[in-house]
Amino acid sequence: MAGTQPKSRFSKVMEIFLWLVALGVLAENVLLFLQNRRLNEALAPQITAGTQLRMLAGIGFDGRLEPVALPTVGSKLLIITFSPGCPACQANQEGWMKLASTLEQKGVRVLWVSRDPVEITRDYCTKHGIRLSDTLADPPYRTFSQLGLARVPNTLLVGAAGRVEKVWAGRLDQAGWDTMFAYFERQETASPLRSQVGATQPGAGRSCPKRPPKLVSKT
Repeated sequence: MAGTQPKSRFSKVMEIFLWLVALGVLAENVLLFLQNRRLNEALAPQITAGTQLRMLAGIGFDGRLEPVALPTVGSKLLIITFSPGCPACQANQEGWMKLASTLEQKGVRVLWVSRDPVEITRDYCTKHGIRLSDTLADPPYRTFSQLGLARVPNTLLVGAAGRVEKVWAGRLDQAGWDTMFAYFERQETASPLRSQVGATQPGAGRSCPKRPPKLVSKT
């Protein structure tokens, strides 16, 4: 009996050691997987000026798929793409609200497009005072791809026939907001649009990447 006790203790130590080695290998593989996914997402295409948008759609808060009415000649559409859990989107929120209010007074339609599910989006919109009637969520792949929703936030100005005229990408600092408001001042010189939206924030230009939905999710 005395001779078997050290062997039993040694076996338990080896078993624990092997479990720790296995857990270490698993953790390393998970880390490599996450790093590879972030790299792929960071290389996701960014929507640019000149992009032609077609047949955009998203889920409304009644659960139905709703098409997006693109601008006709002489009108504009501002599309704000976001994710409720994205820190860069949250940092832009105050400026977006001021911009949306100002542009709506000038007759520019504003559409908020969330890449996340309806319920998460509803909670975020309610919290921040975004009108549900101006918001779509969880868009199908074609819209996800066209709007570059793998990387948010983006603020897009869309002109006649759905052509993207201007893109402001990522988290905006004060200089970025000044540039944006100045752009709309040139569009509407009758009334100045520029507005302070808080102190310069670190991390300007950052985005929140995400993989696109599968093709079969909503078509």
